[in-house]
Amino acid sequence: MNGRQRAEGETGIDAIVLAGGFARRMWPLTRDRPKQLLPIAGRPMIRYTLDKLKDIECIENVFLSTNEAFEEQFRGFLRDHGEERVKLVIEPSTTDEKKLGSIGGLGYLIRKEHLSRDTMIIGGDNIFDFHPFEAVERFREAGMDLVAVHDVGTMEKARLYGIVDVDDDGIITGFLEKPDVPPSTLAATAFYIFTAGTIRLVPEYLDEGGKADALGNFVRYLVNRKPVLAWKFPGKWFDIGSLEVYREANNYFEKISK
Repeated sequence: MNGRQRAEGETGIDAIVLAGGFARRMWPLTRDRPKQLLPIAGRPMIRYTLDKLKDIECIENVFLSTNEAFEEQFRGFLRDHGEERVKLVIEPSTTDEKKLGSIGGLGYLIRKEHLSRDTMIIGGDNIFDFHPFEAVERFREAGMDLVAVHDVGTMEKARLYGIVDVDDDGIITGFLEKPDVPPSTLAATAFYIFTAGTIRLVPEYLDEGGKADALGNFVRYLVNRKPVLAWKFPGKWFDIGSLEVYREANNYFEKISK
Protein backbone atom coordinates (compact mmCIF):
# COMPACT_ATOMS: atom_id res chain seq x y z
CA MET A 1 0.00 0.00 0.00
CA ASN A 2 1.46 3.36 -0.98
CA GLY A 3 0.79 6.72 0.60
CA ARG A 4 -1.64 9.09 -1.07
CA GLN A 5 -1.29 12.80 -1.77
CA ARG A 6 -2.16 15.04 1.16
CA ALA A 7 -5.78 16.15 1.33
CA GLU A 8 -6.59 19.85 1.28
CA GLY A 9 -6.21 21.35 4.75
CA GLU A 10 -4.51 18.25 6.15
CA THR A 11 -1.44 19.00 8.22
CA GLY A 12 1.86 17.17 7.86
CA ILE A 13 3.59 14.96 10.40
CA ASP A 14 7.19 14.30 11.34
CA ALA A 15 8.76 10.84 11.57
CA ILE A 16 11.50 9.71 13.95
CA VAL A 17 13.48 6.48 13.71
CA LEU A 18 15.25 5.69 16.99
CA ALA A 19 18.64 3.96 16.76
CA GLY A 20 20.51 5.21 19.80
CA GLY A 21 21.17 1.92 21.60
CA PHE A 22 24.32 -0.20 21.73
CA ALA A 23 22.64 -3.64 21.47
CA ARG A 24 24.88 -5.39 24.00
CA ARG A 25 22.62 -8.45 23.94
CA MET A 26 23.80 -9.05 20.38
CA TRP A 27 27.54 -8.69 20.96
CA PRO A 28 29.99 -9.46 19.41
CA LEU A 29 27.93 -8.90 16.23
CA THR A 30 27.09 -5.34 17.30
CA ARG A 31 30.17 -4.46 19.31
CA ASP A 32 31.46 -2.07 16.65
CA ARG A 33 28.44 -1.88 14.36
CA PRO A 34 24.95 -0.47 14.88
CA LYS A 35 22.29 -3.15 15.00
CA GLN A 36 20.07 -1.21 12.62
CA LEU A 37 22.65 -1.55 9.84
CA LEU A 38 22.92 -5.32 10.10
CA PRO A 39 21.71 -7.07 6.93
CA ILE A 40 18.29 -8.68 6.79
CA ALA A 41 17.98 -10.73 3.59
CA GLY A 42 20.81 -8.70 2.10
CA ARG A 43 19.44 -5.25 3.00
CA PRO A 44 20.32 -3.08 6.03
CA MET A 45 17.64 -3.58 8.66
CA ILE A 46 16.70 0.08 8.74
CA ARG A 47 15.91 0.11 5.01
CA TYR A 48 12.69 -1.80 5.70
CA THR A 49 11.41 1.25 7.58
CA LEU A 50 12.94 4.08 5.56
CA ASP A 51 11.71 2.67 2.24
CA LYS A 52 8.12 2.70 3.48
CA LEU A 53 8.39 6.24 4.85
CA LYS A 54 9.27 7.45 1.34
CA ASP A 55 5.75 6.54 0.21
CA ILE A 56 3.98 8.82 2.71
CA GLU A 57 3.36 12.27 1.25
CA CYS A 58 2.19 13.83 4.52
CA ILE A 59 5.54 13.28 6.25
CA GLU A 60 7.35 16.62 6.44
CA ASN A 61 10.64 15.52 8.02
CA VAL A 62 12.36 12.21 8.77
CA PHE A 63 14.81 12.20 11.68
CA LEU A 64 17.21 9.36 12.47
CA SER A 65 18.50 9.47 16.04
CA THR A 66 21.71 7.67 17.01
CA ASN A 67 24.69 8.02 19.34
CA GLU A 68 28.14 9.55 18.85
CA ALA A 69 29.82 6.15 18.63
CA PHE A 70 27.87 5.18 15.49
CA GLU A 71 27.59 8.62 13.91
CA GLU A 72 30.02 8.05 11.04
CA GLN A 73 28.57 4.67 10.12
CA PHE A 74 25.09 6.13 9.84
CA ARG A 75 26.38 9.14 7.89
CA GLY A 76 28.02 6.72 5.47
CA PHE A 77 24.82 4.70 5.16
CA LEU A 78 22.69 7.77 4.42
CA ARG A 79 25.22 9.02 1.87
CA ASP A 80 25.63 5.67 0.12
CA HIS A 81 21.87 5.06 -0.06
CA GLY A 82 20.96 8.56 -1.22
CA GLU A 83 18.83 9.33 1.82
CA GLU A 84 18.95 13.12 1.46
CA ARG A 85 15.53 13.44 3.09
CA VAL A 86 16.70 11.92 6.37
CA LYS A 87 18.28 14.23 8.97
CA LEU A 88 20.72 12.55 11.34
CA VAL A 89 20.50 13.69 14.97
CA ILE A 90 23.35 12.69 17.27
CA GLU A 91 22.67 11.93 20.93
CA PRO A 92 25.55 12.95 23.25
CA SER A 93 26.54 9.43 24.33
CA THR A 94 29.52 7.26 23.45
CA THR A 95 28.96 4.10 25.52
CA ASP A 96 26.11 1.91 26.72
CA GLU A 97 26.62 3.21 30.25
CA LYS A 98 26.10 6.80 29.09
CA LYS A 99 23.21 6.24 26.67
CA LEU A 100 20.17 8.49 27.00
CA GLY A 101 17.62 5.69 26.65
CA SER A 102 14.76 5.60 24.14
CA ILE A 103 12.61 8.28 25.78
CA GLY A 104 15.69 10.28 26.77
CA GLY A 105 16.90 10.26 23.16
CA LEU A 106 13.42 11.22 21.97
CA GLY A 107 13.29 14.13 24.39
CA TYR A 108 16.73 15.30 23.30
CA LEU A 109 15.63 15.27 19.65
CA ILE A 110 12.35 17.08 20.36
CA ARG A 111 14.20 19.85 22.15
CA LYS A 112 17.05 20.10 19.63
CA GLU A 113 14.81 20.18 16.56
CA HIS A 114 11.98 22.13 18.24
CA LEU A 115 9.40 19.56 17.18
CA SER A 116 5.80 20.72 17.55
CA ARG A 117 3.60 18.69 15.17
CA ASP A 118 2.05 15.23 15.13
CA THR A 119 4.90 12.72 15.07
CA MET A 120 5.42 9.10 14.11
CA ILE A 121 8.05 7.29 16.19
CA ILE A 122 9.54 3.95 15.14
CA GLY A 123 12.15 1.77 16.78
CA GLY A 124 14.90 1.20 14.22
CA ASP A 125 15.20 -2.44 15.26
CA ASN A 126 11.51 -3.23 14.66
CA ILE A 127 10.26 -4.55 11.32
CA PHE A 128 6.54 -4.67 10.50
CA ASP A 129 4.50 -6.20 7.71
CA PHE A 130 2.06 -3.29 7.64
CA HIS A 131 2.65 -0.02 5.81
CA PRO A 132 2.95 2.97 8.20
CA PHE A 133 0.41 4.90 6.16
CA GLU A 134 -2.26 2.48 7.38
CA ALA A 135 -1.49 3.66 10.91
CA VAL A 136 -1.56 7.31 9.81
CA GLU A 137 -5.07 6.83 8.41
CA ARG A 138 -6.25 5.21 11.66
CA PHE A 139 -4.60 7.99 13.68
CA ARG A 140 -6.35 10.66 11.61
CA GLU A 141 -9.67 8.86 11.96
CA ALA A 142 -9.38 8.42 15.74
CA GLY A 143 -7.92 11.85 16.49
CA MET A 144 -5.82 10.56 19.38
CA ASP A 145 -2.42 9.08 20.20
CA LEU A 146 -1.83 5.65 18.70
CA VAL A 147 0.28 2.69 19.80
CA ALA A 148 0.64 -0.23 17.37
CA VAL A 149 0.01 -3.48 19.25
CA HIS A 150 0.49 -7.09 18.21
CA ASP A 151 -1.05 -10.23 19.63
CA VAL A 152 1.92 -12.42 20.56
CA GLY A 153 -0.41 -15.36 21.06
CA THR A 154 0.70 -16.88 24.37
CA MET A 155 1.07 -15.77 27.97
CA GLU A 156 4.63 -17.08 27.94
CA LYS A 157 5.60 -14.67 25.16
CA ALA A 158 3.54 -11.87 26.72
CA ARG A 159 5.79 -11.95 29.78
CA LEU A 160 8.67 -10.74 27.56
CA TYR A 161 7.01 -7.49 26.42
CA GLY A 162 5.17 -4.39 27.51
CA ILE A 163 1.55 -5.56 27.58
CA VAL A 164 -1.53 -3.40 27.19
CA ASP A 165 -5.02 -3.89 28.53
CA VAL A 166 -7.74 -2.35 26.36
CA ASP A 167 -11.45 -1.61 26.62
CA ASP A 168 -14.14 -2.44 24.07
CA ASP A 169 -13.33 0.71 22.08
CA GLY A 170 -9.65 -0.19 21.75
CA ILE A 171 -8.52 2.44 24.26
CA ILE A 172 -5.58 1.45 26.43
CA THR A 173 -6.63 1.19 30.07
CA GLY A 174 -3.37 -0.17 31.45
CA PHE A 175 0.24 -0.89 30.56
CA LEU A 176 2.56 -3.36 32.27
CA GLU A 177 6.22 -3.96 31.44
CA LYS A 178 7.04 -7.69 31.26
CA PRO A 179 4.31 -8.71 33.72
CA ASP A 180 4.36 -12.04 35.56
CA VAL A 181 0.61 -12.28 35.00
CA PRO A 182 -0.18 -10.52 31.71
CA PRO A 183 -3.69 -8.99 31.44
CA SER A 184 -3.70 -9.86 27.72
CA THR A 185 -1.39 -11.03 24.94
CA LEU A 186 -1.40 -7.63 23.21
CA ALA A 187 2.18 -6.35 23.15
CA ALA A 188 3.03 -2.71 22.59
CA THR A 189 5.45 -2.49 19.69
CA ALA A 190 7.99 0.27 18.99
CA PHE A 191 5.60 2.14 16.70
CA TYR A 192 3.70 5.19 17.88
CA ILE A 193 1.98 8.22 16.43
CA PHE A 194 1.67 11.03 18.97
CA THR A 195 -0.30 14.23 18.63
CA ALA A 196 1.49 17.58 18.76
CA GLY A 197 0.23 18.03 22.32
CA THR A 198 1.74 14.74 23.40
CA ILE A 199 5.07 15.56 21.76
CA ARG A 200 5.19 18.65 23.95
CA LEU A 201 4.59 16.43 26.99
CA VAL A 202 7.78 14.42 26.49
CA PRO A 203 10.22 17.07 27.80
CA GLU A 204 7.80 17.76 30.66
CA TYR A 205 7.75 14.06 31.56
CA LEU A 206 11.56 13.95 31.62
CA ASP A 207 11.81 17.17 33.63
CA GLU A 208 9.49 15.62 36.21
CA GLY A 209 11.98 12.76 36.64
CA GLY A 210 10.27 10.18 34.45
CA LYS A 211 12.31 7.10 33.54
CA ALA A 212 14.25 7.70 30.32
CA ASP A 213 15.16 4.15 29.32
CA ALA A 214 12.11 2.67 27.57
CA LEU A 215 9.24 4.30 25.69
CA GLY A 216 6.86 2.00 27.53
CA ASN A 217 7.40 4.11 30.65
CA PHE A 218 6.10 7.14 28.79
CA VAL A 219 3.12 5.17 27.44
CA ARG A 220 2.18 4.21 31.00
CA TYR A 221 2.45 7.89 32.00
CA LEU A 222 0.39 8.90 28.98
CA VAL A 223 -2.55 6.51 29.40
CA ASN A 224 -3.13 7.95 32.88
CA ARG A 225 -3.57 11.41 31.36
CA LYS A 226 -5.48 10.97 28.09
CA PRO A 227 -7.05 8.38 25.75
CA VAL A 228 -4.52 6.33 23.75
CA LEU A 229 -5.63 4.01 20.97
CA ALA A 230 -4.27 0.47 20.71
CA TRP A 231 -4.09 -0.20 16.96
CA LYS A 232 -3.92 -3.93 16.33
CA PHE A 233 -2.23 -4.69 13.03
CA PRO A 234 -2.11 -7.93 11.04
CA GLY A 235 0.93 -9.77 9.77
CA LYS A 236 4.43 -10.23 11.11
CA TRP A 237 6.35 -8.19 13.69
CA PHE A 238 10.01 -8.62 14.54
CA ASP A 239 11.44 -6.87 17.60
CA ILE A 240 15.11 -7.59 16.91
CA GLY A 241 16.67 -7.50 20.35
CA SER A 242 18.49 -10.83 20.29
CA LEU A 243 20.52 -12.98 17.92
CA GLU A 244 17.69 -15.51 17.88
CA VAL A 245 15.10 -13.00 16.61
CA TYR A 246 17.64 -11.52 14.21
CA ARG A 247 18.15 -14.94 12.59
CA GLU A 248 14.38 -15.53 12.55
CA ALA A 249 13.77 -12.23 10.74
CA ASN A 250 16.58 -12.90 8.27
CA ASN A 251 15.19 -16.35 7.45
CA TYR A 252 11.67 -15.00 7.01
CA PHE A 253 12.62 -12.21 4.61
CA GLU A 254 14.98 -14.47 2.66
CA LYS A 255 12.08 -16.90 2.07
CA ILE A 256 9.55 -14.28 0.95
CA SER A 257 12.08 -12.55 -1.32
CA LYS A 258 12.69 -15.68 -3.38
